[in-house]
Amino acid sequence: MRKRSRLAASARVRRFFSSSRHLFISSSRHLGTSAPRSAFVVATLLCLVVLSAAASSYFPEFYHVWKPAEGAWSTYRIVDARGETAELTFSIVGKEGENYWLEIKTRQEGAEGTAAYLVSGDPSDDANVLMIRAQEQGQPAIEIDRATLARLQTEGHKAFGGEATPIGPKVGKLEPLPDETVKVSGKDLKCRHLKIAGPDQTAEIWLDDAVSPFGLVKLKSGMEEVVLLRCGTGAKPSLKGPFTPLAVP
Repeated sequence: MRKRSRLAASARVRRFFSSSRHLFISSSRHLGTSAPRSAFVVATLLCLVVLSAAASSYFPEFYHVWKPAEGAWSTYRIVDARGETAELTFSIVGKEGENYWLEIKTRQEGAEGTAAYLVSGDPSDDANVLMIRAQEQGQPAIEIDRATLARLQTEGHKAFGGEATPIGPKVGKLEPLPDETVKVSGKDLKCRHLKIAGPDQTAEIWLDDAVSPFGLVKLKSGMEEVVLLRCGTGAKPSLKGPFTPLAVP
């Protein structure tokens, strides 16, 4: 029997969730159509895009298209409204049945962290997060199953590091713009170009379906931005077991 780690109320758990919350806004969450992202490609009318009223417990939010491909990875520079910058790499490192392992590596101010999420769909929906694995340098790797995640959530957002600020507007009208070519790491990507006009904030977004798992090439909203630095295939898991299940007292 594996030893169970009793860390639910510890600073370590709070640090883990605070450092691993990387937000997403799903392209499927727009009002006026239940169709997936392909609907806006041919649309000539404005659509109203509305983000989930309840923020994800694990991820800050930015507009994206969830389109995972096993082995695909993409690295972004993300700048929030406070001017804080981080480099995040999102990798699809495996599958269990129809579910995907999404691994996220974060680099910020010289510190690095890695967490992996087993998801049944778009990770911006908490209901799709089935398990989390993480490891701090010099510490044993931990594993948090869905039941434990649910118990942690009942303790409130403090257990998850608080709510992060979205990158770009939370609500607004979606307007197609002419396609543009964006150069990423020496490659020309022909992108769909959109504008989201919110009541207090606007954003321009560039998308390419070939970029997995989120399809996002660039998002720009004032000083806030998400910029694709590089992408590719061949991603493998970097977290190694054995994993110690997290126990909640």
